[in-house]
Amino acid sequence: MNVQSELPEESANFVDFNSLLYPPQFAADCFGLTTRRLKDIEEENGIEIRRVPRGTATARAYTLDDIFTIAALRRAKGYTKGLQRQIVISTFVQKGGTGKTTTAVNFAVYLQLAGLKTLIIDNDPQGDSSCMLGYDPDLSDADLKAMGIPADRLVDGHLGNLVSPLLRMRPFPGKTLNEVIKKPFGENGVHLIPSDGYLDDLGVALDAANNSDFWYAQWIEAGNTGGLPDCDLSIYDVIIFDNAPAASRLTKNSVAASDLLLCPVRMDKFSFRALMRLHDWVVRFAQDYKRSPAIAALPTMFIKNRKRLLGNLMILNELFPDRVTDEKLYFSEDYGKALDQGIPLLLWKGTTAKTFESARTVFSEVLERMRAMA
Repeated sequence: MNVQSELPEESANFVDFNSLLYPPQFAADCFGLTTRRLKDIEEENGIEIRRVPRGTATARAYTLDDIFTIAALRRAKGYTKGLQRQIVISTFVQKGGTGKTTTAVNFAVYLQLAGLKTLIIDNDPQGDSSCMLGYDPDLSDADLKAMGIPADRLVDGHLGNLVSPLLRMRPFPGKTLNEVIKKPFGENGVHLIPSDGYLDDLGVALDAANNSDFWYAQWIEAGNTGGLPDCDLSIYDVIIFDNAPAASRLTKNSVAASDLLLCPVRMDKFSFRALMRLHDWVVRFAQDYKRSPAIAALPTMFIKNRKRLLGNLMILNELFPDRVTDEKLYFSEDYGKALDQGIPLLLWKGTTAKTFESARTVFSEVLERMRAMA
């Protein structure tokens, strides 16, 4: 995609994240800094930012690699806080269309900008979060070549290749984390374990295993403690599973491995029903397995001064006291437009200040809950 014009989706087959350029104000807003303070950080640490023509002068222009490199530097210098321990999150609610994937991807971006090394795992065979980050699992090597898409966008491994070595029934050949991992924004950006339609076969293998809901938890434990030498997960502060809107064996494994369930909820009775089912399932899970993740409900598609929505929000808080974020994700065309452009909302230059700030405020609140948990 041409970086200057950001052409509509139909004019390009992929977004070249490496070629997108951002003005200083956008880069500063990513960190809640002034442009002056951002420039000071660059000068203090010898970071060279390219300059592009602007009228008769030139101006700094940031790539996403620049922005995420500055985020990593701020963490290394102690400007941002880490977590006391790794936190595992699942986005899930038993209803489609609530914004789970949008939330998972943008929250991962937010955490990475906050200096937390974040891995997002696409645990949905449909591969929506993989597609949102530029990796379409339906495209073969030949398809990529025919469409002019770089060969490194090929999805040639998924979570099943990493978990299989632990199982008696191995539906996929084992692969190393480096063979599977994708880095859409570079080494210092969000990392992705993509998905494809074959991931369903992992659920069959898990059904045949003992303790069938706990293999993801065992995989994470082994990856954090050296039990899987080719799959080091200890480098990540946060791991986020993005799930399908169904309580499949794959979803149950992610929930069993999680400290926190992130549940986007539209302000309608159908989403409430889905959240109630999830709550009941978590209660049963706690009874059976003596543990359960915390729940954070995020009101989405919210419109101010709508009596019905305000009433539903009040009911939601009564049903789930202290589990609903104070800030809401407001209804905005920005979400659809950013999706059309193939760029996560928090990294799209067209995002309006209101949408940008409400999303950052919600995510900041969730991060503070994570700090309390850790």
